[in-house]
Amino acid sequence: MNSVLKIARATKAMPLLGALAGVLLFSLALFSQTNYGRILGIVTDQTGGVISGATVTVIDTQRGVARTLMTDQAGEYNAPTLIPGTYTVRVETNGFKKLERQNVLVEVGKDVRVDVTVQPGEQNQTVTVTESIPLVETTNATLGGALSNETINDLPLNGRNYQNLLGLRPGVMLQPGGSPWTQSTNNIRPDETVWMVDGIISVNWFDARPVNDMPSPFTDMATVLPVDAIQEFNLEENPKAEYGWKPGAVVNVGIRSGTNTLHGAAYAFGRSDAFDARNFFNPAPVNRVCVPNPGLLAACDKAPTQLKQFGGTIGGPIKKDKLFFFGGYEGIRSFLGNTFPVAVPETAKVGDAVNSMPDAITALQNAGATVLCNGTNGPACISPVSLALLGCSGTAAVVGSYSCTGGLLQNAPSTTTGYLSTFPNNNVSNNYLAKIDYAINDKNRINGMLLTGHYHALGEDHASVNANWGDNVIQTTWTVSGNWVYTPNSRLVNEARFGYNRIVFKFDPADSAVKADGSGLTGGSGYAINTGAAIGGFPTVVVAGFNSQAGQLLGSQGGRPLDSSPDPYWDLQDSVSYLLGKHALKFGGEFAHIEADSDAHDQRGRIFFFGGRTLGGPTDCGGGSCPLEDFFAGNPAFGALLTGNPNVKMTWTSTAGFIQDDWRLTQKLTINAGLRYSYVSPMHEANNQIGNFLPAIGLVQQGQSGVGNTVWKPEHKDFSPRLGFAWDVTGKGTTVVRGGASIIYSTFSAADFVANPGAQNVPGGASLVTVPTGACQTPPAGGSCPQTFGGNIAVISAHVSGGNLHWNGVVFPQGLTYCNAAANALCNIAAVDPNLKNPYQVNYNLGVQHAFGNDLSLDVGYVGNHGHRLVGQLDLNQALLPAVVPVQPYAGLYPYLNVINQYSNFGHSTYNSLQTTLTKRVSHGLDFTAGYTYGHGLDNGSLSRFNGLPQDSTRPDLEYGNSDFDTRHRFTLEAGYALPGKKGFGQLLEGWKINGILNIATGQPWWVIDSGNNFSNTNELTERWDFFGSPNDFMSSSESIPHCAFLQAPATGVTLGNIGPATCTEQSGVSGLVTQLPSSLGAQCLKVAPDLNTLAGNAAFPTAGGAVPILAGGCYVKGNSVLVPPVFGTFGTMGRNLFRDPGFKNLDFSVFKTFTFHERFSAQFRVEFFNLFNRPNLANPYGGAVGSNIGDDASVGHSFGCGCGTPDIINGNPVLGSGGSREMQLGLKLSF
Repeated sequence: MNSVLKIARATKAMPLLGALAGVLLFSLALFSQTNYGRILGIVTDQTGGVISGATVTVIDTQRGVARTLMTDQAGEYNAPTLIPGTYTVRVETNGFKKLERQNVLVEVGKDVRVDVTVQPGEQNQTVTVTESIPLVETTNATLGGALSNETINDLPLNGRNYQNLLGLRPGVMLQPGGSPWTQSTNNIRPDETVWMVDGIISVNWFDARPVNDMPSPFTDMATVLPVDAIQEFNLEENPKAEYGWKPGAVVNVGIRSGTNTLHGAAYAFGRSDAFDARNFFNPAPVNRVCVPNPGLLAACDKAPTQLKQFGGTIGGPIKKDKLFFFGGYEGIRSFLGNTFPVAVPETAKVGDAVNSMPDAITALQNAGATVLCNGTNGPACISPVSLALLGCSGTAAVVGSYSCTGGLLQNAPSTTTGYLSTFPNNNVSNNYLAKIDYAINDKNRINGMLLTGHYHALGEDHASVNANWGDNVIQTTWTVSGNWVYTPNSRLVNEARFGYNRIVFKFDPADSAVKADGSGLTGGSGYAINTGAAIGGFPTVVVAGFNSQAGQLLGSQGGRPLDSSPDPYWDLQDSVSYLLGKHALKFGGEFAHIEADSDAHDQRGRIFFFGGRTLGGPTDCGGGSCPLEDFFAGNPAFGALLTGNPNVKMTWTSTAGFIQDDWRLTQKLTINAGLRYSYVSPMHEANNQIGNFLPAIGLVQQGQSGVGNTVWKPEHKDFSPRLGFAWDVTGKGTTVVRGGASIIYSTFSAADFVANPGAQNVPGGASLVTVPTGACQTPPAGGSCPQTFGGNIAVISAHVSGGNLHWNGVVFPQGLTYCNAAANALCNIAAVDPNLKNPYQVNYNLGVQHAFGNDLSLDVGYVGNHGHRLVGQLDLNQALLPAVVPVQPYAGLYPYLNVINQYSNFGHSTYNSLQTTLTKRVSHGLDFTAGYTYGHGLDNGSLSRFNGLPQDSTRPDLEYGNSDFDTRHRFTLEAGYALPGKKGFGQLLEGWKINGILNIATGQPWWVIDSGNNFSNTNELTERWDFFGSPNDFMSSSESIPHCAFLQAPATGVTLGNIGPATCTEQSGVSGLVTQLPSSLGAQCLKVAPDLNTLAGNAAFPTAGGAVPILAGGCYVKGNSVLVPPVFGTFGTMGRNLFRDPGFKNLDFSVFKTFTFHERFSAQFRVEFFNLFNRPNLANPYGGAVGSNIGDDASVGHSFGCGCGTPDIINGNPVLGSGGSREMQLGLKLSF
């Protein structure tokens, strides 16, 4: 592969580039990735001699449109840009019988070779061949396959979303539960898929979601592409040079066109919870009593499910054989309940200051807090704000007098931390489609298309504890396209296209109109807390150990509001196909203008309680105060606040050209060779409102002298060679050996740089928008700023220490327009390597395909790739190890900066796999496709925008391990069988069909992180622990991995002699019950623990900088394996992604009954079951790009290792995502 790479950059390619430039002068611009198909072949006589000058007519049997060609001197013919459908190939030449090859199926983006041998005889005699083309690919090495409209419609397709069928192809991994960015092809990152509709790129360049069928945070069925409007879709891997943009799968959806026959359909599908099984984590009451929490009635109610999906399509002729129309509509109305199991504090007095609200207050009182705070924080007082937020009342001077209702924590549990968040998602979607096709004459054909979707919703995609802390979502999409196919002669075809996309996306907390102004303390309409924030909405409040699924205990999930609109994108494209003997040439070019608009303005603030802050107070957690005690004392660890206006407009362009040659070297061997060149300009902010950090200079801004028009440099060397072959071993088209290799470059999305939700060390988020060149270097005096950092960006992502937060007053410092270490207001920034390069993948595959007759084929092959220059973030200012006394490397030069997360090309990946496909075309009523993948993916970062920081930013290669999508074994099967029928009996014994989809996969990795203990003392919150034993012992389940805490250890000076016995527990994710385990488990930890201070805690650990508290991490024990905290001031030694979930098994099944009336009219009744056997599938504790994080945090003992939820719910895609409980759907479809 290195030689391939060298060829790509060799100077020998420059003459070819010059030729491409000449081509671009002739052809308009854009990549000619097309929704069309092609028929090509050779005409020979019975001796094998080629016949030139033969007339070949390719007839579209549904539209009556014909294309007439002449074979060239090599006997070859080529008919590209054919509308997918069924064709007849007719060959006529003097002295030979006329030959017709019927039932030639042309699929989206596929080539069909139809070689014809004519027989001597009279030309008025006709030889008709009706047998199907064998199921082998004899023209190229591209991997993948197509699914037809009939297959898409017949399969039990949850949500009727075609994207759910992508996983039927080997190598394609769909993370259970669905949701955005959860599809990976051959271990390539999930945002690297090329989405196309009718040959037009259909990608939202803000965040890489598809424009059509764009999922929302609450459901994959938001803006919808109706499956009844899809002719078919084709998934291609390692494609030819005409495809670019991204190295993942090319998903090319062809939209149906009208035909000479008026045809249409109307359909309706519905679901109700009355027919469905209960969610595994939503158990039924026992004797009508909720167990274990009688106060939480919502946990006993069956989660509601109401789904209505309806619509219709119609198509036909406006003028026969000339002008055709097609239109469609689909609407969705859904009310879907959630079942998020999480942890919250208890309201009852149970003698547990760690988890009980009143017990935590009592602990403060016992430590001397016997008055209410009056504008100050504890330890000598109790916060009236905290009391009001959690509904606690009593007398501060009377120890043990407080009782709590939960306050804003609705339906708070009394005697357990188990909590089921059940607030439903309400989705409304309306989607429209219109298309016109016009065959002007035999040389010109044009079409135009309009797609638009309108969606709005209210719900939760992460657990919340108050209905007002859900979110509103609005999505609107528009796609307009047109194309012109010009065929001047038999050798030449020109195709020109235009496409335009426009998107509205708004994601805003439901309580945006409610101010966090403190008025709630005195009966006002606002909240009891006064953050001083510029916008409405409750702040994100994290109390370590609670609500692990979303991180926060109170408030909406962080990162919202997030708005992106209008994100316009337009492109021009042109390609020319030319037949030159045995060479089928294609060349073309592109130009695209891209805009991505971002307004990531979560300015509500984030506040963190991690414990150990109430000095001189309680000693219940490792000799220090617990997080819940700090909350009631009003002592946060730190806060994060975004100020300023982060609204930006990012623009860039893409220009590319390609040339490819399908060279039929011999009758048995075809060579596919191509070269693509692309230039994607760096992103430019319209008003220069993005910045960067240069170590030798400090903060800089786009547009400044020395920086230029963009903050990273252009790249002009992205040559992408493609090479493949297809060898027909016997010459009979039944056994083909295929192989290919390519280099394919990626294209960035804007959100990676301007709307990053926040790496672990920046909970409030940092981006190129938050490089505050216009901030003051010192707090303004008298309202004036004496000196800025040399620019005018006034957006600040501030890290505010706990000592500067006034929980019982105005929480955040006001007028926070400065970055200054002396004022304890440090700024968090993002940066980008000014030499940033486009990532690329080197792909390679080799396999053999064999046909057993015309209707059955087997494909077996090796598929691999290697990813280079993948993008991730590193903190340039991470404290140096050992960090017992943390020292940041830029503290001397730039003391006002805290985090400096830089985007750079440090990532790399490797994938190797065996992939097999067994395909049976319909015969005797049966069709199926079975796929199996045995593969292994490795990388040091599996995501782009949502990738976490490495544990140690100075050593990112230590992250190299199992990728997030590494699923070793996957088996899929889709099948349909039309049952033999018998006439009569009112059609009751005919028209029956059964269909099914089976998915079986082994476990997906999950990573470990400690977000609360800061044992490394770097404040990166990225650390892992030390692991001893077998990773198989720590497979996730519906219970937490047993956790042991050493509660009797002394506050300081812990030793093996005084540490005392361990208290070991595990908690059920279903019932919430906590089970006490033998204390002897703790002995296994003591054998291997490298540091008793991090194991049991130390209230005053001596360092050169003074005594510091160390929290107690405890340990985890299962089987013969142990996970223990690392030595204080260091990172853990365990590798990334060691543990796995239990895998995924699911069978969807459907039964159809079709009644036919007067031949043209039919009524089809359907019943469909999703997860037919109601097998409990567990969510991955980590969740990857979904960011669920339900059980990956080692600082949360009661949920660590628990797949506490089904994948559909946890991924924010209830019911319509895979992995939920059994759902039944009824449907009716009327067709004519």
